[in-house]
Amino acid sequence: MTVLDTKPYVEPDPVIGYRYSPHTRLRLPRPGGGDYQIAINRDGIRSDRDYSRATPAGTRRFIVLGDSMAAGQFVDNAQRFTEILERRLPGLEMINLALEGSGTDQQVLLYEHVGREYQHDAVLLMPFLQNIRRNMAGAREAVDPATGTTILRPKPRFELKNGALVLHPPAAAASNGAVAGDTPASVGLKEVFNRVPGAAIWKRALYTLRPWEPFTEYAHAEGPAWRLMAAIIQRLRQLAAPRPVAIVPAFYSNYVRYRMATNFLDRFRSLEDPPALFMVDLLPHFRALGADAVRCFQDPFDMHFSAHGHLVIADALQSELSARGLLPLR
Repeated sequence: MTVLDTKPYVEPDPVIGYRYSPHTRLRLPRPGGGDYQIAINRDGIRSDRDYSRATPAGTRRFIVLGDSMAAGQFVDNAQRFTEILERRLPGLEMINLALEGSGTDQQVLLYEHVGREYQHDAVLLMPFLQNIRRNMAGAREAVDPATGTTILRPKPRFELKNGALVLHPPAAAASNGAVAGDTPASVGLKEVFNRVPGAAIWKRALYTLRPWEPFTEYAHAEGPAWRLMAAIIQRLRQLAAPRPVAIVPAFYSNYVRYRMATNFLDRFRSLEDPPALFMVDLLPHFRALGADAVRCFQDPFDMHFSAHGHLVIADALQSELSARGLLPLR
């Protein structure tokens, strides 16, 4: 079943490019069949409830940033790792500001202009690997919900000049920036290869000899895309200080199916400066499931985490963040 990702629940925003539309509640089709519900509160945050600006007494509060992988695309709000952790740990509140289709640049701007309005104790950033390309773009390909046609959705873009970040707002960035899609540049070749009989067996054999790197921007510390990503994360660290920031990279199913290159782990680890900034590696938690790890994704219909995947993320974060004293051990 093909489902057009039209995002009828977003609206333009002069700073972020677009945001969730407040007071929205929709039931939408899920790839592969069935449906899911998305609910957005009065402040344009995907949540079933509203939040006070001040942290309630006896509550530890996280601001969560990311794209559709953290936002829980195609799963109900209640099935997301943020809501799972809240149900498990009384006194924990996780305000999930993750915005579908966004780059890390937009996520940090959301924190700067929205997240900091809410009193909080820590920040969790979940950058999907594709974000390193989205950061370089001034517009995103999107689908018009009224016509089903492809459109360009402007987004802000940071430029690194003499070591400093310069922000181009959405309208200006769209006029002079590249357009970002959602797939690695090699996707056409991969689609052809995937249709070959026994493709999965061939992949396992080939990737054993040489791990596949779909995001070559992570291979080199001095590349422009990584330097921009690193600068954006450092901006987040400065905005969040003295609160700790946890970086939790997100990936798709090939990273548990095959031997993929993990240069991204080296890059994100290079930014670590605990306790102010540290990385949580989800891969071991997924790989520990063995063949069952594929259930963590909505394959073969969609690449996002499944409801089962969000449970695994919740388990991993409960363990990793508790070990750092950021969550209660319950």
